[in-house]
Amino acid sequence: MNRLFTAVLLFLSVSTTYGQDWNQWKGPNSDAHSLCTGLIDAIPEDGPKLLWKIDTLGGGYSNLCFSGDQIFTLGDFGDKCFVLALNRKTGEENWRAPIGKAGGDRPGPRCTPACDGQTVYVMGQFADFVALDVKDGKERWHINAQDEFGAKVMSQWNFSMSPLLDGDKIVIPIGGDGGTLAAFDKSGKLLWRSTELNDPAAYTCAVPVEIEGVCQYLLLTNNSIAGISPSEGKVLWRADFPGRTAVCSDPVLCGDVVVASCGYNVGTYFYRITKDGDDFKASQFHTDQKLQNHHGGIILLGDHLFTATNARMLTCIEAKSGKVVWENPSVGKGSLQFADGKLFLRSEAGAGTVAMLEATPTGYKELGRFDQPDRSDKNSWTYPLIVDGKLFLRDQSVLLCYDVTK
Repeated sequence: MNRLFTAVLLFLSVSTTYGQDWNQWKGPNSDAHSLCTGLIDAIPEDGPKLLWKIDTLGGGYSNLCFSGDQIFTLGDFGDKCFVLALNRKTGEENWRAPIGKAGGDRPGPRCTPACDGQTVYVMGQFADFVALDVKDGKERWHINAQDEFGAKVMSQWNFSMSPLLDGDKIVIPIGGDGGTLAAFDKSGKLLWRSTELNDPAAYTCAVPVEIEGVCQYLLLTNNSIAGISPSEGKVLWRADFPGRTAVCSDPVLCGDVVVASCGYNVGTYFYRITKDGDDFKASQFHTDQKLQNHHGGIILLGDHLFTATNARMLTCIEAKSGKVVWENPSVGKGSLQFADGKLFLRSEAGAGTVAMLEATPTGYKELGRFDQPDRSDKNSWTYPLIVDGKLFLRDQSVLLCYDVTK
């Protein structure tokens, strides 16, 4: 069954009370595109209407997963990391379950849970890969990927990858000599590892795509950009990528062009993927060192990319040429989501300002902004989310829910 048809079935199976589930990192299609429509045309001067706020998530940077009538996330409390299940309407806690120890370099979990409606799958910051029952948080299985599989990340900021649900598989980069990317069945059994690609895992996730009619996972590490077969983990193609320090943003596919970016003076690299018979080939054709996306993500819309760079510029780029179309300081370096023809950009620093703008290559057209209340003393690295016609902002233990419908 192809991924688009699977995604449609998932959407149709969800209660209309909540619209489409946002069931994993960057949503069901792994592209940070919300399917919400009917959103406000401009942000009011005093900000959108706050529906509810909680301050009970614990420490960490994990984003939210929406499934059925619940929201799932992770947080540190004391010396343990917990998975939390929240009421989707109010944010009230339904249950919490410990999965491993708390802390880490920049303390707190980073993974976004994934949920198939019955089970929620998570990765803790110390490689605890766990499946829990959605009803009560009862543990179904628990794998420490470091202890059992020699999992390894590229630098000191602990395990930050999120699981990808693809049919009956859970796919997650774990790194290490046995293979960077791993696939498990829903009982926790290892199906395969990408033995031909054994880089340490970066702080990125697998991205499901189709190139020349062939389904594959894009994966970016500190050494490689690669396409990996979903059936057995075979490397279909690979090219060098000079990642440094922390490779954090997922790669993006536009037609036959794959785009990958990193901070730390690396920049953005453009690769053309071609197919001759059964063989793929990746050829780098453009690089721009000024376009450094650290960890705020890259949004593809049509043939254009939108990214907030380390130069604190929101930038629109022609995906197939690498040409910069426009730049604007906007709210500085931050993270992005697309919804209803608009981009929502959340600043990582200061007041955690959120701006809404038209998602257009014709120029920067801001539709209002507001400063996040109840700011922590940490960078606001958790991406903004638009789900159920609401804007969700997590800042450590605080979760804010705004109405952004007309």
